[in-house]
Amino acid sequence: MKKNRLLSICLAGVLTASPVLTSYGALGPGDALRTIPEGVSEETWGRLNDQTIEFDELYDLVRYFNPDLLSNTELNVGNDSLDGVQTMYTEMRLKIPELNKQIRDLKDAGIESLPKDNEDYLEYVELVMSAKGLEESAKVKKKDIKGIKKGVNIGIEQMAKNYAAMVSQMMIGYDSVQSSRNLLKKMVESSQAAYEAQNLRFQQGMATEAEVLAANKEVLAASSALQQLDHTGESLKNSLALMTGYPADGLPQIGSIPQVDAASLIALDLEGDMQKAINNNYGLIGQRQAKSGGTTTGVNTKEAQLSQATQEVSVQMQSLYQAVMQAKAAYDASCTSYEKAVLINGKSDRAFQLGMMSRVAYLQSQMALLQAEGGKQSAYNSLYQAYDTYQWAVKGIIIPSDR
Repeated sequence: MKKNRLLSICLAGVLTASPVLTSYGALGPGDALRTIPEGVSEETWGRLNDQTIEFDELYDLVRYFNPDLLSNTELNVGNDSLDGVQTMYTEMRLKIPELNKQIRDLKDAGIESLPKDNEDYLEYVELVMSAKGLEESAKVKKKDIKGIKKGVNIGIEQMAKNYAAMVSQMMIGYDSVQSSRNLLKKMVESSQAAYEAQNLRFQQGMATEAEVLAANKEVLAASSALQQLDHTGESLKNSLALMTGYPADGLPQIGSIPQVDAASLIALDLEGDMQKAINNNYGLIGQRQAKSGGTTTGVNTKEAQLSQATQEVSVQMQSLYQAVMQAKAAYDASCTSYEKAVLINGKSDRAFQLGMMSRVAYLQSQMALLQAEGGKQSAYNSLYQAYDTYQWAVKGIIIPSDR
């Protein structure tokens, strides 16, 4: 019964992997056809194109290789609205020199010396006004193009951050799977040894058939849990690879989760980070830029909605901060438990070497140490996940709590 409960603990929190994503067939890391994007150094590009996914590379991998993001970028480059405005602007810029040349030719011909009510002079004035109007319109169109491009870039950046935040959670989940695997392997070994011992006792008439069956059931449960965990890890690895643009037939290695020290956690500035989160939050940015209709009612409604949304972000930031602090306390407690388990296991090592402990009991002692070690790593992953979620919120991306 205790082992079955332990199996549940090992699998909790790591069996929520997203299903394996479909393959997009887009260019990915390592593809020689890709040129280095503007603003990216050769060293950085080299790291992004190797066969290892590192945590600090996730945003760039998503930004430059995620198939969905690349597709959206290409669609926005060919944005009909942008294309239309650019075409109009180009036509205006081509027409303006023609009009100005006509104006200069007429000036050289002495058009301005004609009487003000002369028909040719009036046409000349109309031509000058048209040229000035076209100049002003071209300036407006140029500003429109800049605004559309800015909006497109903001949208792409938001999508990249959303995907990168999602992938970071996947990578933390994958690390949790790997941390639990050693414990489950030891559980399989321990259960197998216990089963063999029970089987031997049964042959000696010292155990019942039900006890042997129960021991075998423990072996099957541990083996099944390990198989399920491996399947989860493989699913997460596939999803990570596809989300970061790696081809289905070239699965990369997955790096480890970064270490965050106590000083960084203590230095978290909730008030300052809350203001950054409010300034960076894409939902709030959209509401701030939304039109109010120019009426008093519209302005009041917009201000009320923005105030409420801002308050919600503030509450979420407070909640995320508390989650980090609670995760830190849990991690500190797990470190203490691990230190105790190390001392106890040291005694078991000596007892086993002196022949004072059976192999089954020794394996169980090792399993207890691995359980404490796994608990420590699991607590750290939970801490880093809380810290990472908090940092994404500061950047403007609030990850849904049910993800």
